Amino acid sequence: MAELNIAQPIKRVRLHEQVARTLSLKIINRELEPETLLPNEDALSRQFGVSKPVIREAINFMDAKGLVHVRPRIGARICDPSGWALNDPLLMKWRMEEAPEKDFILNLLEVRIIIEPIAAGLAAERARAADIDKIFAAITMMEDARDIEEHIAADIRFHLAILEACGNEMLISSLKPIIENILGSSFTHFIHSFAAAKDSIAIHRKVAEAIRGKNSDDAITAMKQIIQRSAEDTKTNDF
Repeated sequence: MAELNIAQPIKRVRLHEQVARTLSLKIINRELEPETLLPNEDALSRQFGVSKPVIREAINFMDAKGLVHVRPRIGARICDPSGWALNDPLLMKWRMEEAPEKDFILNLLEVRIIIEPIAAGLAAERARAADIDKIFAAITMMEDARDIEEHIAADIRFHLAILEACGNEMLISSLKPIIENILGSSFTHFIHSFAAAKDSIAIHRKVAEAIRGKNSDDAITAMKQIIQRSAEDTKTNDF
């Protein structure tokens, strides 16, 4: 009898990432104050039960994200929040996994409403037949979804397909990490009803039809409506 493939491979999280995740979130959540020093490597090694090289890797990671600044013989000092790379995909993903604050999600929605309608407008001007096929295939997946998880997966594919159809590498690089790593997590916080999710398909189809019809203004307007609806749902949701 053939063996069924019913599970996804389990990803192993490296030790330094686990340490970096814990410390990064404490910094971002202001449990560790800016301009203060982290405990030294010996102390952190004891607290986390890992080797000093693991601690060193974690601190180097945070240094690269602007969270800390390492100086010889002084240690790792927590940087001013103005220098934090909060748009880093991994940092955003960690924040979403850790019961995100409403302001954070609203900030992400503001970024989307600035960028994503522009991408939809450009897609209406530039999308090729294959791009349009991907957009409508995602809508079909949304219509065929049997539960909220399938709907969210299809919704993400829809937004990615439009982004990729815009043909602007700067827009794609700015927004793709948010859509890929954050959108699904944020959806789970403000999509409570499968029926309400199904109701949103009509406005998604309106975007797709505008892109297929090469109507840039309608594509921009409809995409704004999608994101504004998400923002309203988020504002009225208790986290």
